[in-house]
Amino acid sequence: MENNLSSLIQNSIIINILKRLFQSSLYENSSFYKALRKLGDVVLKAFRNSGLRAIFTYRNWDNEAIENSKIISPVLRLSHLINTLIDLANDAIKSSFLVETVLKAINTFIQTPLIATAYIFLPSSFAVLALKVFLEGLAVKTLVSQILFLCAIFFILYSTASLDSILGSSIIYKVVDWIFDTNDKRIPENQTSLSEISVRDKRVLALLGIFIGILYYFLTKTIFIKIFGALCGSVLIYLWPAIGLYLAGFLLPLAPTTYTAGIIGITFLAVVLNDKYRFKDGMPANVLPAILFLITAVIAAIFSIARGDSLKVLPLYLIYFMLFYISQILFRNPKTIKRMLIALAMSVLAISLMGIYQYFFVKVPTAAAWVDVKQFPELETRVYATLENPNVLGEYLGLTIPIFLGLFFAVDKFRQKVVVLGVLGLSFLCLILTFSRGAWLGLAASVVIFSLLKAPVILILIIAAAAVAPAFLPSVVYERIASIGSLEDSSNLYRLTIWTAALRMFKDYWLTGVGLGSTAFALVYRNYMIAGASAVHAHNLYLQISLEMGIIGVFALIWMAFRGFSQALSSIERPWKMSYVLAGIATGLLGHLFHGLFDYVWYSPRIVMAFWMLSGMMSAMTYIKLPDDTAKEEILQ
Repeated sequence: MENNLSSLIQNSIIINILKRLFQSSLYENSSFYKALRKLGDVVLKAFRNSGLRAIFTYRNWDNEAIENSKIISPVLRLSHLINTLIDLANDAIKSSFLVETVLKAINTFIQTPLIATAYIFLPSSFAVLALKVFLEGLAVKTLVSQILFLCAIFFILYSTASLDSILGSSIIYKVVDWIFDTNDKRIPENQTSLSEISVRDKRVLALLGIFIGILYYFLTKTIFIKIFGALCGSVLIYLWPAIGLYLAGFLLPLAPTTYTAGIIGITFLAVVLNDKYRFKDGMPANVLPAILFLITAVIAAIFSIARGDSLKVLPLYLIYFMLFYISQILFRNPKTIKRMLIALAMSVLAISLMGIYQYFFVKVPTAAAWVDVKQFPELETRVYATLENPNVLGEYLGLTIPIFLGLFFAVDKFRQKVVVLGVLGLSFLCLILTFSRGAWLGLAASVVIFSLLKAPVILILIIAAAAVAPAFLPSVVYERIASIGSLEDSSNLYRLTIWTAALRMFKDYWLTGVGLGSTAFALVYRNYMIAGASAVHAHNLYLQISLEMGIIGVFALIWMAFRGFSQALSSIERPWKMSYVLAGIATGLLGHLFHGLFDYVWYSPRIVMAFWMLSGMMSAMTYIKLPDDTAKEEILQ
């Protein structure tokens, strides 16, 4: 049935038209395509041979600076002692009762999930029942029903079905496995078999169940879920740190920042404690500027005009660096990248569907601050999904859409292309419905650069689409595009006024900055405000960082960006499937930084986390070692 459905789809008229459009013979011999290809080569050659790139990518400068530094070199000499202390802490954690117990429970659950559930759930249910009987008293009818329930759980102890067999018979699992072609073992290696589970281990699981039951009885359900989830989640992340990275990437746009930050912190500790997750090929090129950026943030917070508020913001900068660090290490494994792409696809699909639902079904009203009502009277709804603001949602989609564009070219199987194309279509529609002109410009820059680097055919399709789009675009979208750069739009005029005042501020605070956060900015900005144009930020990424952290902060950011992009460029040129994904990440970041010229794109911590995670991912992918025959190796498959 699956083969018939796949054959029916692939032989349809629409699919054949699409296949025909993407055939290289249609465009590779055209003068226009050759001109685009030539333009891409000229741009790459100019960047590759530029003195600016040489300044930011001279590798020996990094090593010499670290070796001769009076601050860093003593720390490096203490590295042996630090590693010894870390190893001792790691051994203590591994041998702790909590880690051993959770690991036993995981092993048992993988082999026989129903038995493991019964060994934990039966004692916990008995504990809750006993506490209710002695502390509350139960009616005979309720007591009998509870006892019958415990008896039913008791019979589950004799079920020997494995997790492999349960998952293998699941329709949902089969569909997911068929689409994504995971080819992963459902049972991890080196797991204990059922016959090796000792009586002592079963007693440990029972004690764990009793402990869970007592906690459940005395705590509210919300607090119980948080504590139980934090304990089990921490152990799981400690044992398999990549789980924390997947969770952080998936929850980043969906959950409150506090939860994502907590997961990142736990994952960072897990990576630091495990010697397996240390830089084996030397420090990545853009780590040193990232450290300089973090140090500058610390100094800016300490000497801030609003020190108390700046120190409250500072932990976020530590989280950004932690996420950057763990991404640098964990994304050097192609399987980790593949699983993260699946997590990102589900996350982006979720917020895109939410945004589309808001526009067509809920019709959420647009705040007055989000649109010039006089110029766009028809613009009644700008979607934001879970990200508080349409511009923030646009920034997130602008970062992620180019990744799936690259993934579309990276995957070979038809069904995977259909799924990726679906995610691309829905996320692009949601981006349009944000009506964020800056995000549109950023994505346009990303796609153009991606086309020049990897797929000039996209540029041909864009030009063709742009020629016919005015006949099909809704008037409100067309007017929104036409207003880009127009001084008749109050938003554009407002930005010019703020930039003028911000430049005056920078003239007086160019070295030290005013401090981290919007409070320090607002305290000083009011003394430079023009024509009553109040603002909480400078509406420009580089101006805002310069004002908060001084000239050294923005220099560190530009240095880190050049380091990362120039390092990624050589890998993008390699003939391997994942180079398309790498190009998507790099161009998404470039588009984001381009968007930063027109807005402060780091106002939301979620967007900053996404930027640092993708920056670390981009750098880590350049360290992936390929087989000799890279042209034939399908790493994503």
